[in-house]
Amino acid sequence: MKNRLHQIIPNEVCFSCDVCCRFLDADSPLAPVFTAVERERVISHGVDAALFRPQVDGKSARIVLEASRVASAPTGYICPFFDEETSHCTIYPIRPLDCQLYPFALMFNEDRSQVVLGVDRLCPFGEAQLETEAFQRHIRHVIAYVESEAVLAQIAENWSLIGDYQDTVKIVHLLDKLEPCTFGR
Repeated sequence: MKNRLHQIIPNEVCFSCDVCCRFLDADSPLAPVFTAVERERVISHGVDAALFRPQVDGKSARIVLEASRVASAPTGYICPFFDEETSHCTIYPIRPLDCQLYPFALMFNEDRSQVVLGVDRLCPFGEAQLETEAFQRHIRHVIAYVESEAVLAQIAENWSLIGDYQDTVKIVHLLDKLEPCTFGR
C-alpha cells in the first residue's frame, strides 16, 4: 500500500512501553503477519526469507519470533525487527499493515460470525485515550482506511491478517464487507 496510516501514539510513549513487539510464546498468534507483497518488500531490503512462516491462506506469512536477548525483558520473545535497546522498529518505514494498524486489530468476533476492528486495551495509550475526541477521530480515519477498496482486497486475499477473538480488544467497528465464511477457516 502506498498510503500509510498515521500513528496516533507519540514516539516517546511507544519507546517507553513494554507491550508492542514482545510476546510470551515463540509461536504467538499475535506475531505480525506480512502479506506476500510486504514480505517481498522486506526481503528485497536484505531480510532473510527464512524469517517467515507461511500461513493457511496460502498468501501471507507470520514472522518467526526470536528469543529476547535482555535478561530483564518482561517477555521471552520479540519480533526480529525490534531493537530491544532503543525500542525502535528496524523496518518501520516498510512495516506491514498488521503493525501499521496497531493498537487496532483485525479479528473475528467471539463466535467467528463477523470480522471486526478493535482497539487493543493492552496498549496503555489506546486504553487511556480511547474515549478522547482525538482518538475517536483517529478511529474514524482507521475505519475509512481499512474499508477502502484496496485495503479490503488486501485483507480478503491475505485473510490470515484476521486474528482470533481477543477479550483485551474493544470492538469499535464491524467490517461487514468481509464475510468470515469466505476465509476457509
